[in-house]
Amino acid sequence: MIKFLLYSIIYYLINIIFIKYNFLIDKLNISNHKRKISSNLVTPLSGGVIFILIFPFIDLNQNYFLLFAIISFYVLGLMSDINFISSPKVRITLQTLSILSFLILDDLSVKSLSINMLDNLLEFRIINIFFLLICLLVLVNGFNFLDGVNTLVIGNFIICLLSILYLSEKNGLILDITIIENLLIIFSVIYLFNFFGKSFLGDSGTYAISFLLGILFINFAYENYLSVSPYFVGSILWYPAIENLFSILRRLSSNDKISNADNSHLHHLLHEYVKKKFLSKNSLFINTFTGVIINIYLIISAFISTLYFNQTKILLFLLLINFIIYLIIYFLLFKKKYETKRFFRN
Repeated sequence: MIKFLLYSIIYYLINIIFIKYNFLIDKLNISNHKRKISSNLVTPLSGGVIFILIFPFIDLNQNYFLLFAIISFYVLGLMSDINFISSPKVRITLQTLSILSFLILDDLSVKSLSINMLDNLLEFRIINIFFLLICLLVLVNGFNFLDGVNTLVIGNFIICLLSILYLSEKNGLILDITIIENLLIIFSVIYLFNFFGKSFLGDSGTYAISFLLGILFINFAYENYLSVSPYFVGSILWYPAIENLFSILRRLSSNDKISNADNSHLHHLLHEYVKKKFLSKNSLFINTFTGVIINIYLIISAFISTLYFNQTKILLFLLLINFIIYLIIYFLLFKKKYETKRFFRN
């Protein structure tokens, strides 16, 4: 409780300073490659600041390679937030270099995918690194795609950490509980401010935290590979990954540039549906409620995953079910949006 209050005070003061000096305020000339559903012009992109200020001090045995990589991702996201780096190709290239540098220096690897043929391939270091590179790129950019409604991304971060914390404490698995608990306090503070639309994560916060989350889950799977199915990780982190891959396929099929601002993500469609359903002019309520709805489903999915954390076949089936449900809901909402537009045109 003391840490929560302390972090909240620090966060509040940071927001006051940002607003006073008009620094990292969410508006049209900030992150023009990505449009938020609803934006308050005096809302700072300060979510990543509180994280990057506190994280280096929560672990006395800090992994300095990891810390440097996280800071690199934060700086890259910051350059994106201020529109200094607006090119997706440049951002992906810099992300790739940061990830590769960390993987090589830290000697991180995947132990097993529970399929003999894949495990044999992973014994080749270059394939192992390439696999982790793709996973982390998909995860980081997937979470960044989700950053459009309040509580969606930070809520997802909390759900992910609670899942491995619960699983570890219940089954005696290897996990640095101190780091997880401290991160949950920081994320809870960010969630509270984001819930009321007082702060956004921005690219800086989303990049840095999602990269850290990916590393934590890879380490968790590696250290507990005899007890935990590797597909447990996928069943917890499926949503940003699916959103990323589906968005790319959707844009390619419509010959739309990936770099263009996209308002056809699932949370955008759900936001429009909720807005029409409630007929509310309170944009903050609609924005936050949309994020809460999605995270409620993710909580249910994560809980089921923890029940079958060592059952590969069930977890793969759960991934398939989640993907099917995602597609059904997406196309139903898309159809509603199309029918509404056609109605108004007529």
